[in-house]
Amino acid sequence: MTAATLKVDTTGRILDWTADAEALLGYSYAEAVGQSIVLIIPPHLRERHNAGFGRYVQTGVSNLPEVAISPAMHKSGTIVKVQISLRPVHDKSQRIVAVEAMVSVPTAGAV
Repeated sequence: MTAATLKVDTTGRILDWTADAEALLGYSYAEAVGQSIVLIIPPHLRERHNAGFGRYVQTGVSNLPEVAISPAMHKSGTIVKVQISLRPVHDKSQRIVAVEAMVSVPTAGAV
């Protein structure tokens, strides 16, 4: 599997969800697009995620390393470890309008 790609707007709504995201996290494109990204955030991490995401879309500054290992919630309810890398999507005035995440199974030695 290649890295799953998903795109989220600045309010946290899922804009795009690839077939690899479906394979990794269990939700189909139709189930995921339009939903809040908290769909895949474990409940105990949602408050921290919301604070960090809000700060990131406002400032472009992340406290995460370039590639982070994080728990994610599979559609089945199972918590899975994923490797995630974020990149801001800018408009013509360089304002962040979305965040693209590349998500994959952690590589050996990354956990």
